[in-house]
Amino acid sequence: MRRRFIFLLFILAGFSVVLRAQQADHWEAIVSADEIWSYFLGYSQPPAGWNAPGFDDSSWQTGQGGIGYGDDDDMTVVPNVPSIYLRRNFIIHDTSVITMLYLFVDFDDGFVAYLNGNEIARANIGTPGIEPAFNEYAILDSYEARLPSGGIPARFVIEKQVIREFLKEGENLLALQVHNCNAESSDLSSTTFLIAGISDESHNYSDPPQWFRDPRTDFTHLPLIIIDTEGRQIVNDPKITARMKIIDNGPGNPNNQFQEATDYDGYIGIEIRGQSSQMFPKKSYSIELRTSEGDETSAALLGMPKEEDWVLYAPYSDKTMLRNALTFYLGSKMGDWQPRNRFCEVWLNGDYIGVYQLMERIKRDKNRVDISKLNPDETEGDDLTGGYIIKVDKTDDIGPEEYFQINPKIRFNYSERYRFTYVYPKYKNIADKQKSYIRKFITDAESTLNSDSFRDMTEGFRKYFDTKSFVDYQIIQEFCNNVDGYRYSTFFYKDKDSKDGRLHAGPLWDFDLAYGNENYTDFNLATDTWLYPKYLEFYGHRLHWWARMMDDFSYRASFAARWKELRKGPFSTDSIMNYIDNTIMYLGESVDRNFTRWPIIGRYVWPNHFVGNSYEEEVDYLKDWISRRVNWMDVNVMVAESVSGSADNDIVVFPNPVRDQFGMYFNLKNPGMVRIVITNLMGHRVHHEEQVLETVGDQYIEVNPGKQTPGFYVVQLFRGNRLIGRKSIIIAR
Repeated sequence: MRRRFIFLLFILAGFSVVLRAQQADHWEAIVSADEIWSYFLGYSQPPAGWNAPGFDDSSWQTGQGGIGYGDDDDMTVVPNVPSIYLRRNFIIHDTSVITMLYLFVDFDDGFVAYLNGNEIARANIGTPGIEPAFNEYAILDSYEARLPSGGIPARFVIEKQVIREFLKEGENLLALQVHNCNAESSDLSSTTFLIAGISDESHNYSDPPQWFRDPRTDFTHLPLIIIDTEGRQIVNDPKITARMKIIDNGPGNPNNQFQEATDYDGYIGIEIRGQSSQMFPKKSYSIELRTSEGDETSAALLGMPKEEDWVLYAPYSDKTMLRNALTFYLGSKMGDWQPRNRFCEVWLNGDYIGVYQLMERIKRDKNRVDISKLNPDETEGDDLTGGYIIKVDKTDDIGPEEYFQINPKIRFNYSERYRFTYVYPKYKNIADKQKSYIRKFITDAESTLNSDSFRDMTEGFRKYFDTKSFVDYQIIQEFCNNVDGYRYSTFFYKDKDSKDGRLHAGPLWDFDLAYGNENYTDFNLATDTWLYPKYLEFYGHRLHWWARMMDDFSYRASFAARWKELRKGPFSTDSIMNYIDNTIMYLGESVDRNFTRWPIIGRYVWPNHFVGNSYEEEVDYLKDWISRRVNWMDVNVMVAESVSGSADNDIVVFPNPVRDQFGMYFNLKNPGMVRIVITNLMGHRVHHEEQVLETVGDQYIEVNPGKQTPGFYVVQLFRGNRLIGRKSIIIAR
């Protein structure tokens, strides 16, 4: 399926000057994990000078590395300890022939390494230059040893200046302290190799392990992003300062990390981004371009317009690595701006961390969300009315000052009081009058949408909502049946009234769990149901706005017509499949490198429903899901159900169509018995049952209609002889 990008020797010849500059004839292991190491169990602080040459370690225990417990990769097993201290002496015969030096550490959970008493590498613990105490735990608990699962240890490049200053002819010392993440940790790993590039034909050391690859031959046709945090640990917040280099020699030209930068070579601020995805070992990052003084700067990266804020998105649970890219591609074909993105491969602190997407962050900009700038002093008249970017998302981990909540005068069928996060202006910059304005605008918009007169072409919901953008947004969410659709990462923007001040839906964001890539909601996994009616608490409190708009015949007709139009172009099955195939061909061997680094093919990763035994099987599942989804939408788009169905809005029935059972929401003023009656279109009763409810207020019951012939039915709810409400339903099998 994937085209192999094979770079012949004559293609590489153009880069021979770069490679000769490294002067490495071959590679040898100066220190190997399977040698005998001295070690000290970190139940207490080791004596001073433990990491320096000349320290007397005769009282320390000895054993074959790696030393640790719990991963079945330990040649010397030790008890559960907070930390372990390691020493290994080695001889250097001639420093002049050592041109490159790499430290490989298969660690769990954090470590610091020293060469002759000088810190040379660190990961996931403490502050560079400060020796962690014996009982200091690693920062994150997500680091795991890679060799047991077929991966490659983390690689750390030892700078040439460090080699010149600290590596000596004769006896040298490599020392490490490896730390657990907590007292209950189930494992600790410390497997370590020190591998050197040798410039002549001498062979004084050991052969490198079989998994080692000559880094000079690590070419890729994808752009390369190389990040060096200079020993600092990237955390969720705040951003730390690091350096970033981007190499992109253009289509058909290979890229190697030792080449000169093409797009950027400078400072950045970087932090971990995402919510549930932060639990994955492959992290996504937010990046801010900075000057050497720490000020924001901007640059055009990988052919995308100049800006300072970017996202490095890490496909992980989505093993095709295509779901976000496909969605943004289709969204852009619909006409509005969607985040541009480029696939790339990333190295972090000398460690290859796989295939990523460099993406534009959603923000106000002439090349992104092109709305008016809103200054803090614009608090009157037309100036006050735009521009704004807000979103509906999780608010559990932010303060109340970062969002607003609406309480419309008119409510709709058990809908929620929604919360909106300030995106632009940021909550720190937005003026109080601007907060009040956008809150009132959204409140008035929803009240109008909820009202009986919402269909009015002048004073109804169209006065507040840009229906074209809402139709397009809905089509994307329905097409991929996004588990987070209409509730998380749901963006809106509003320009000034003088520039069409209605609320627009979008841009699109976050689709890694769409297209059947989740296992905790059957209706999001399914290809034969609509998502927009599922706004009640049972379904996760989605926005009901699209469900209400579908009660308007004109909007519903626009939805159907737009779908049919798109199916003749970018949403045609052939067009979608061609995009998938072409993207896979472009990714080429980078797919193999990614899954060598992250060996998760054939393994469950939350919240996978399907677990393929190969990359090709993952892609086939995605294609099959999409094919079934578009076919179902083609058949059902003209009969997409209205949520209210009629003027009877006293009960809510879901799901609809019905398979085995359905739920009913309604309100009781007094406890007692209710009757549920289902009739066919001829008026014949096909199901009848009674339920006793002992509480008042909002009620939820479940009804099993039995084995009925698929078709249209009417469900009625009675209290005594009084009809509480009725709904039309479709029974499907």
